[in-house]
Amino acid sequence: MKAFGEIWESNLFQKWLMAITGLLLVGFLIGHLSGNLLVFMGPDAINEYAHGLRTMLHGTAIWIVRFGLLASFALHVTSAIKLARRNRAARPSSYNTVEHRASTLASRSMLYSGLLLLTYAIYHLAHFTWGAVHSEFYVKACPPSPECTDCIPDVYAMIVSSFQQPVISVAYVLAMIMVGLHLNHAIASASQTLGLRNRRIVPIVRTVGPLLGILVALGFSSVPLAILAGIVK
Repeated sequence: MKAFGEIWESNLFQKWLMAITGLLLVGFLIGHLSGNLLVFMGPDAINEYAHGLRTMLHGTAIWIVRFGLLASFALHVTSAIKLARRNRAARPSSYNTVEHRASTLASRSMLYSGLLLLTYAIYHLAHFTWGAVHSEFYVKACPPSPECTDCIPDVYAMIVSSFQQPVISVAYVLAMIMVGLHLNHAIASASQTLGLRNRRIVPIVRTVGPLLGILVALGFSSVPLAILAGIVK
C-alpha cells in the first residue's frame, strides 16, 4: 500500500482535490449570490439575512463556513499550481510555434484567472467582512457600540454606498466576468476528472458550464450595476 504522502502528491489525487474543492466553491458562489440578490428586496431583507448568518449557532456557523472556504480555496489553488508546474516540466523544452487547436482561452488561462480571483477575494473580504479597506463604508454599516452587541448591521447601506463608487463597481464587475469565464471551463473539467463521461451527461455538462458561468456573472454584476443606475438606492 502506498504511503499517504505518495497518494497525496499523485497527479490523480491532486486533480480530484481540485475538482472537489472547485465544486464546493461553486456551491458557495450560488449560495452567496442568492443572499446578494436580496438587496433588490430592500434593506430589511438583506440586513436580516446578514444578521441570521452572523448569529447562526451562536456565531459558530459562519466561522465554520469561513474556515471551510479558506481551506477549499487554499487546496484548490495549490493543486492547480502543482499540476501546472508538472505539466510544464513534462513538455519538451522548446517549440518553434505553439498551437491551441483543442483548448480555449478560458482553459489556457485557468491558473492565472484563479490567482487573480484569489487576489480579488482577499480584497473583497477586506472590504465587506473585515473593514480593512474602504473602512468609511464599513463603519456606517457596523458602528462600534458597547451597548449594542446583537444589533442588525446596516449591510444594505454598506453595499449601496460602496457600489456608488464607480471604481469599486467596475472592479467587482470585471472580477465577476472572470468568475464566469473560470466556471465556463471548470465545470466540464471537474466532471471529466470525477469520471462523468457518459454520452448523455457530457452534452448536459457542456451546456451547464457556460450557462452557469453567464448566470453567476450576470447575477453578481446586477447588484453594482443597479446601484450605479439608481435602481437600488
